[in-house]
Amino acid sequence: MISTIEIEELIKAMISKETGTRLSDINSQSTFHQLGLDSVNSLFLLGDLEETLNLDIDPLSLYDNPTIESFSAYINELQNDRT
Repeated sequence: MISTIEIEELIKAMISKETGTRLSDINSQSTFHQLGLDSVNSLFLLGDLEETLNLDIDPLSLYDNPTIESFSAYINELQNDRT
């Protein structure tokens, strides 16, 4: 299990790779939309996270948790519920 901060860093790296945005320009409090992710990119991000973290993540959770910060906290809760 990884921490919320580590999850944030993982998500930032994935967004950087997907959008070409410099990692240093990605703020945890920005929304996924502000970071240039559309619905298709978001689903790819979700799939990569599920595979990397071995979790089943509800696709609607991206809309309920629209920032890296809130989404990372949600994923951390999923990890805790699994253990």
